[in-house]
Amino acid sequence: MQKMKTKKNELSIMSATRTIINEISYVLDGIKEDEFKKLIDAISSSRNIFVTGQGRSGLVARTFAMRLTHIGFTCYVVGDTTTPNIEKGDMLIACSSSGTTSITCHIANLAKRLNALVVVITAHPNSELSNYANLTIEIPATETGQVIQSRRSTQFRSTLFEQACLVYLDAAILTLVRLLNREEGEMMKRHANLE
Repeated sequence: MQKMKTKKNELSIMSATRTIINEISYVLDGIKEDEFKKLIDAISSSRNIFVTGQGRSGLVARTFAMRLTHIGFTCYVVGDTTTPNIEKGDMLIACSSSGTTSITCHIANLAKRLNALVVVITAHPNSELSNYANLTIEIPATETGQVIQSRRSTQFRSTLFEQACLVYLDAAILTLVRLLNREEGEMMKRHANLE
């Protein structure tokens, strides 16, 4: 068993959660308000919404799809067996920290060629994935080892991006709930009951 050399305060749940919350807060302070408004407008005006992403980014995208369904939007996860064709008037939301994940780039390229609106959420707005985007939303999170504005995440790889992306998309849901005056009872009717 590997021997751990740590300071006592590094073993505290309060210390660990404070680190995570502070990092997420720092990232969200760098979000561009105009990009958020454009995302809300795009969702509101789309017929069908498709989401994609790989790994933990994909799990965040799935979470967002579930919440969009709860508040009354028609939403699909790319790759599920019941996902229909994407067409003009639909939108794809593609989540990737690096913006270089080959499958996500391929799917975004296909959606663009099929005349769907493509929204990319990434930590790297100048990456390949953004080439296919009508709207790129930057989540300015750094991976371990990268330093931007003298800040470095202490968490593993793209964990900070995924956490900040989840909060960002939950903020979009809350904003849509308020704009559409959705009631709890109405949303509960769309919640899964085969569980």
